[in-house]
Parts: sequence; structure tokens; C-alpha cells
Amino acid sequence: MARQSEIAQGKELVGAGDAAAESRRGAVEPVKVESVSLQDIQALARLGSSDSNAHTETGELPAVVEGAAAELCDITALSDDLILSRADVSQVPEDAHSIAWNIDYRGWLFLHFRLDGLSREQDLEGREVTLGSHSYLLTASSTPAVGMRQVLGENWRTVGIACRPSFISRELGLSDEALPDALRRFQDGDTETDFWFAGAMSKEMLDVAGSLLDPAVRGGMREVYLRAKSVELVCLAVDRVGLIDQAVEPTVRLTRNDIRCLHEAHGILEEVIDTPSLDELARRVGLNRNKLAAGFKHVFGETVGAYHRGLRLERAYERIGAQESSIGRIAQDAGYLDAGSFSKAFKQRFGLLPSEVRPLRAVAAATPDSST
Repeated sequence: MARQSEIAQGKELVGAGDAAAESRRGAVEPVKVESVSLQDIQALARLGSSDSNAHTETGELPAVVEGAAAELCDITALSDDLILSRADVSQVPEDAHSIAWNIDYRGWLFLHFRLDGLSREQDLEGREVTLGSHSYLLTASSTPAVGMRQVLGENWRTVGIACRPSFISRELGLSDEALPDALRRFQDGDTETDFWFAGAMSKEMLDVAGSLLDPAVRGGMREVYLRAKSVELVCLAVDRVGLIDQAVEPTVRLTRNDIRCLHEAHGILEEVIDTPSLDELARRVGLNRNKLAAGFKHVFGETVGAYHRGLRLERAYERIGAQESSIGRIAQDAGYLDAGSFSKAFKQRFGLLPSEVRPLRAVAAATPDSST
């Protein structure tokens, strides 16, 4: 079988042995386990297209699959061999956290792009990891191999693309030499091939996935746009799989209690003016320093320091607009020792200088509201 180490050119993405066992001990067991195949997902997409033949290979579509899809995602069949699923949920229903999904990928290449969200994942060899924001999964199997997913976080902003080998041949037109070895064997119909790969999304991948969640095109051209962007995202992902320097571990093993502690730390940062040290914040929420640092970035997409700097700049923007004080004083309150550093950070975040905020607010205030 083609394993993740082959795709990552010799570098393992998830720990095995003791690390995997530790992850299993720390995870909260789901109340129930449900099974779904990509054939089920395809049938659900046909239901959305009013296709009267929307059945699985074994019978009616499971009601639990329909219910979960209605709550969490939008599924579109762009062709017989290409399925697009999109989710943009700001509050995952609590009962969804109690379900673990066994997913059968047989016969499909499946790509999952995570803009925001947290889940417990089990790869095709049974090893468990926690996967956070700005990461992606690529898996394929010619056998009845099953992966597992349990949604843990409150937000769920994801794009999923499932495609058959026929789609890869027709749309990508790549030679065998251009494909990673395991993907080439899957494409050639090797019945012993299955693999599971996790990596960090590039900026380009984040941009394209974001455009699929919020398409810029409406009307009759919308499906053409979604298809084109799906092809682009598949190309970026397959290309990135072959890069040696990106085969790093994007996962952090977190228990549900760890996640609660991280959200507590997030709330503390929203309330305080001065950034606490990592050691102080770790003591307050009951985590060790390393888990706080790695877990915070994993769950929220940025470091503790970067998140709090962003909050201070947001507050500074509001204070400048409200003319509460001089820009120099506001810069000091935001933790900047000189106006130059403050202006540079401010422009990087908002695209304008602090001195440009008040005139902009004044123009906006003087502009009549056309809706009244």
C-alpha cells in the first residue's frame, strides 16, 4: 500500500506508536459513530439537483447523512466525477460534536481544505491526530479503507473536493511523471493503493478556497466558476504534496479540555490591555507553556502575541476614528514605543496610515445615506 510517508517523500506527518496512543487516551469518545461513503455524498448532491435516482449503491440515502449535510454544508455535483462540498458555519450544533464519521473514500481522490475549524481525525492506519485551521487533507483509496472525523470546534469553514481518476486524466492532463508516486498508482488503478496526507495550506490555496466559499460570480456562470476554481485548487494541492519542504506536521494533539482552556485564553486576551507572558497566561488557564503556544496557533490561526497585537490595533483604529486622544498617545497605549513602528504596523493591517483614518471617517459621516 502507498502510505503517507511515500507521498511526503519520506517524512511522516503524524506520530505513531506512543504518540498516537496518547492522543487516543486524551480524546473524548463520541456518543455514536456513523458511516458515510463518497457514493452517499454523490447521491446527496444528486438529491440537491432533483435527481430521482438519488440512492446509494446499497439502498436509500441514510437520514443522518441528509440531516448533517443540511446543517453543516452545501454539496454540488459539478459532473459525474467531480463533487464540491462547502461549509461556512459559525456555530456548529452541539449534537454534531458527539458524532464520529467513518468515511469510506473508496474509488475517489478526496481533498479537504480547512480555513477554520478543529477536528479529531483518524488516518487509514488508525492513528489519531487533531487537525486545525489552514490545513488540508488529501486521501484516496482503491480499497474499502475508512478514515474517521469528529468535529470539535465551534466554527467550520471548509471546502471539500471529491474526484474520480477520470476527472484527473481529463481535466489535469498530467503525465505519470508529474504525479506523486502514490497518486500515480491510484490513477493507474492499482488495487492495493491507499494513502492519507495532511499538510499546511499555502496562501494561494487559502485564497482559492475562500473564493469557493464566497463565489464572485452569480447566475448562469456560477457553476463554470466553481468548476474552474475546483480544478485550480486540486492543481495547487497536488503540486504542494510533492514539495519536500512543506512536509511538516500541521497537527497538534488536543483534548476537549485543552480546547476549552485555549478558548479561555482567547477570552482573557480580549479583555486585557497589556499582553500577558505565555507563562502567565498558561498558568491562568491550566496548560503548559508549549501546549498553549502550539495549540493557540493551531486553533486560532495565529500566535498569542500576533492575536493580541491585532486586538490592540483594532482598538487603536476605533480610538483614532473617535478622536479620543492624539495619535502618539494612542500608539503608546497600543504598546508601540515610537510613531513610526505604530504607523508601519497600522498600515500593514488596515491599508492606510493612522493620520488617514479621521479624514476618512469625516467623509463617510458627510456622505448622505442613499437608502434614506
